[in-house]
Amino acid sequence: MRLRLFIALPLTSGLKKKVIFLEEKIEKKIGFKLNWIKPENLHLTLLFLGYLSFDDFLKINQIFDNFPWNEERFLKAFQLKIKKIDFGPPGKNSMIWLYLEKDKRLEELKNKFEEILEEMKINYKKEEREFLPHINLCRLKNKKINQEIREELNWGVIFNKIILFESTLKKEGAEYTPHKIIELKEITNL
Repeated sequence: MRLRLFIALPLTSGLKKKVIFLEEKIEKKIGFKLNWIKPENLHLTLLFLGYLSFDDFLKINQIFDNFPWNEERFLKAFQLKIKKIDFGPPGKNSMIWLYLEKDKRLEELKNKFEEILEEMKINYKKEEREFLPHINLCRLKNKKINQEIREELNWGVIFNKIILFESTLKKEGAEYTPHKIIELKEITNL
């Protein structure tokens, strides 16, 4: 049995409400409905692992159980900034993304997960391209949008969980099942 797995930071309910408002604004601008990703499925992907064996899945559970691996800096929630909404990936118009500012600690967390996955000899699908933090809102498939949708946002956001998700692809869209959840410490100096 192979499982399609990824590690992600889910959106808070407050951010989901802002995103829904933004999606409605875009639909008014372009004049037709889009097939948005369900609000409960919105997330910032840290690592897409691909299809892995059940044994590898159990090893990844151990990685989550041992968090923060003597790295106290990873215990705090992530305070990030959403810069803009635009087409994604860069240079393509196949999706609509929220682009986030790069964050050193987030990138270090991603690298630490990769390091441990490699130490444990888990053969995951390693990304070749540079890590570009984003939240995918919509896959455009056959829709063509001629209007400019780019908008600068400058939203401060907090991510307070890291989740190991299983993704099951279905006709009506992906279904995500959380398997392991790491609760991060609240940021009190806002």
